[in-house]
Amino acid sequence: MLLQSALSSLFARANEVGVAGIFQFVFSGQQHFWVRAPASAQVHTGRHPQADVTIAMDTSVFLSIMRGKSDIEALFAQGQLKISGRLGLATLLPQLVNRALYGGGGERVEMDRRYPARPRFSEQLSASLDKHDVIERRAAQQISVHEFTNQYRAVGKPLVLSSALDDWPLAKMSVEQALEHFSDVQGISRHGQYADRAFLSEREFKAVKVVDFVAGMKHASQPTSDEPAAYMGNNQLPRQWMHLIRFPELFERSQYIAPRFWLGPVGTLTPLHRDDSDNLFAQVWGEKSILLAAPHHREALGSWATSPDGGLEGCDFNPGKPNWEDFPAARNVDFLHVRLGPGDLLFLPEGWFHQVSSLTMSLSINFWTHSVRVPGKDCFG
Repeated sequence: MLLQSALSSLFARANEVGVAGIFQFVFSGQQHFWVRAPASAQVHTGRHPQADVTIAMDTSVFLSIMRGKSDIEALFAQGQLKISGRLGLATLLPQLVNRALYGGGGERVEMDRRYPARPRFSEQLSASLDKHDVIERRAAQQISVHEFTNQYRAVGKPLVLSSALDDWPLAKMSVEQALEHFSDVQGISRHGQYADRAFLSEREFKAVKVVDFVAGMKHASQPTSDEPAAYMGNNQLPRQWMHLIRFPELFERSQYIAPRFWLGPVGTLTPLHRDDSDNLFAQVWGEKSILLAAPHHREALGSWATSPDGGLEGCDFNPGKPNWEDFPAARNVDFLHVRLGPGDLLFLPEGWFHQVSSLTMSLSINFWTHSVRVPGKDCFG
């Protein structure tokens, strides 16, 4: 009964997260349960013949997750949690766990639905910034936290810091040396036409060991405009690498969310979108090209949200294949280009639209924060 009670708690608020599908769970001792979300949090015993996704783990591991003592993404990376079927649906599990553990409100979310993008205070700030044709680049050692906070962070102004990873052991390692710390780590990679299906659960995902993914990059087919290169994007950085990086001192440590890594060959693509918090994006290996647009261009870019409360937003306008007839106002958008190389750190304020593509084999690590622009004396919170 303990397992069934925990599963029922996990799915009790599935409608608030926008999870829809049949989840099959396999626990130690060959205990099988399934849940149909969000129609019901009722837990059924046995196997479902048409489960959308199957999750297998030890009973103790699951109960530890539901007590808030273990991180589901970290367990997946270490191979203590196996997933098969629709991995895109399984990527919503961390949100389910957080909602079950910590609550939260808001309107009901429907999976894969587009919601109107709401105005943000960061749009007012960016509209008042002086027009500029390039993003400022400065040496990391020549800017203080005070200057960064007041001249860039508070007003939502992007900045590139060079030589910012000089104290990172990872930045001094070859790929082969670094992979020794990743020997048993697995991640989720994106495949197929994932850029055209941005932020949809039906995208093609695969669970693969990092070392196998890197080996496969050497034999990957050339990316095309319709199908970018396979991308191990937005995976939580495993504990094996935590001692090989350094958290930037530009924010207080308590404000950082667990860092994520982005690994792939030349030709990976993240389509134009914007996040709901500040971001420090560290380029460890290789080069990336980033196209930026200021927050106040929301309407011109055809922005839409993945939740009725806002948050992550995609764009219908594609700067790589511009449709001027549908988006005539996009002609007035001042797109800014940034090229990042090894050792660069990009401060990307909340609300700034960005499209990211890899120019070479690339590893990036980013640090999202609990920080957004809000009206007030300091303009951020």
